[in-house]
Amino acid sequence: MRLALVAFGLGYLLLLRRPEALGAPDWVIGFGVLALAALSGLRPFETALGQCAMLALAELFSPPMMVEAKVGASAALFELAVRRWGTPTVVASVSLSLAQLVHVDSPLSSELFSAMYRAAVIVSVPVLLAGYIRSAERATRIAQDRALEAERSRDLAEWGSRMGERAAIARELHDMVAHHLASTVLRVGVARHVLPQTDRRLAEVLDDVHSSANTALTDLRRLLTALRDPVADHLAPLLAETADLPAAVQGVVDRGRQSGLAIQAEIDPRIAELDAIRSLTVLRLAQEGLANVTKHAGPAAKVRIRMEMEDETLFLELENDLPLPPASARPAPAGASGGYGLLGMRERVALVGGTLYTGPAVDGWRISATLPPSASGVGP
Repeated sequence: MRLALVAFGLGYLLLLRRPEALGAPDWVIGFGVLALAALSGLRPFETALGQCAMLALAELFSPPMMVEAKVGASAALFELAVRRWGTPTVVASVSLSLAQLVHVDSPLSSELFSAMYRAAVIVSVPVLLAGYIRSAERATRIAQDRALEAERSRDLAEWGSRMGERAAIARELHDMVAHHLASTVLRVGVARHVLPQTDRRLAEVLDDVHSSANTALTDLRRLLTALRDPVADHLAPLLAETADLPAAVQGVVDRGRQSGLAIQAEIDPRIAELDAIRSLTVLRLAQEGLANVTKHAGPAAKVRIRMEMEDETLFLELENDLPLPPASARPAPAGASGGYGLLGMRERVALVGGTLYTGPAVDGWRISATLPPSASGVGP
């Protein structure tokens, strides 16, 4: 607006007025109005008073500059009213009105009323326009604040709903699963001490069951803590088991061998370079895959598991070489039979942007997963 005002003012001086007909006061007032208009963004109140002074000088000494002086004074009052509503606007409005009346000789003449009318127009138009703009801006800010508050309320309601669901899940896990698992740990522990030490194999089986159940109970308690209060400190124990991923995977393989599986493992040591989330995904895939082999192919199955890193991308393959049962005897898909192991594996892999294949192989069943590098700058 200021640039347009200066440009139009120069055009008014040079094109609509004959320069040779203008005197020194005209040029001084004209360029004074343009200079104040160019600097009005720095000191709007002082600029508005200066434009009122220029208008008063034009009323007294330079009638050719009346239009330019009035436009400059109105523009300065408009900018002041937009930026500093209140006392500064009132003072500038009164000053502009007085500047319109400086040339009136008699307070009872008709010229006074026409000057007052011009003053009312030149003052009210910029003030009313600035008031409208300020009210529109205030309404916009109020609408934005209400939208932000509504969004916060929705987020809070969603958070509360999620926390309620998590608490309900934690309560059911504690009452239904943790209770029975703790009872199992206790009963197996009693059996280890009560039964006679006649069969070393039985003692090994009981020790393995007791250790596995105790580990599962510890993990379940960690999960319940994370569900109740999901902060990073409570999730740390779940991620801590992947601190040494090759050792953790080797532990899963060793437990599978203890259950009777013949496992051939090829574990790339570079999997230790994976971030926490991908490490946990790899560990859970290995655990779930071996558990499925034990469940569906029997504890005597032969398994080959391979984990290899290529350019920060992990390739995981798990195969068992037992033939599939006839089509009529095959179990229903996991979703139909009520199992969620494969679904959980797919969700974990999708969470890190990977791909997962589960299905028949040449002589058995195969699980294949690809986990790409984590996105740059995105932490666990």
